[in-house]
Amino acid sequence: MNTRTCKSCGHEFHEWVELCPNCSEPMEDYSRPAGFWVRFGAYIIDALIFTPFGLLSFFNMYKFKSTVLLVAISLPYLFYKPLMESFCGATLGKMACGIKVIDSQGKKLSLLNAYARYLPFLAGAAIGLVNSLVLFSLPEFQSAESFMEIAQARQGRTLLDIIGIVVNIFVVIECIVAAFSYRKRALHDMLAESFCVYKEPKAELNTDAAVGDGAC
Repeated sequence: MNTRTCKSCGHEFHEWVELCPNCSEPMEDYSRPAGFWVRFGAYIIDALIFTPFGLLSFFNMYKFKSTVLLVAISLPYLFYKPLMESFCGATLGKMACGIKVIDSQGKKLSLLNAYARYLPFLAGAAIGLVNSLVLFSLPEFQSAESFMEIAQARQGRTLLDIIGIVVNIFVVIECIVAAFSYRKRALHDMLAESFCVYKEPKAELNTDAAVGDGAC
């Protein structure tokens, strides 16, 4: 466990403590944890950034029906978040919201830990990709010319569909955990030993804004 020393009284404590437990002196460089809603906002921004890929995926599903294009469109989803958080400390959405991801030492995540943090999302993306590849391999899907025919080709729940639904529900629940857990950590943060925090130390943030976000 990493410790820090209070400059006021010399008491040692865990590095993530906001106030000295001995004299209650506030820590100037305390990294305030990012709450659920600001992280959700960052997710929305990242989703908007990927809008062109979503549109291309839509046209590929209903017009082009190219397996090669399907895989090419899926690749950015598999690499974007882990690579950005490992090498840049945050995705573009997190940067826009003024938050970043750090490890227990306050440093950027290793690539391994970044993928560990992304593991629940990666599982959902991988299952979705495999499910789409199966759909694209069906003759009735390739020959379908209308939305109705494509919908009919997609009818019926396979085992992969059910697994995908279960994984997606788990992802939603494990993200919601961040609203209630210590230091606002989702399950994927605990898995990767990571922390999602504001870029600026607490002392440099507006006090009223800090109190408002703490309710998340």
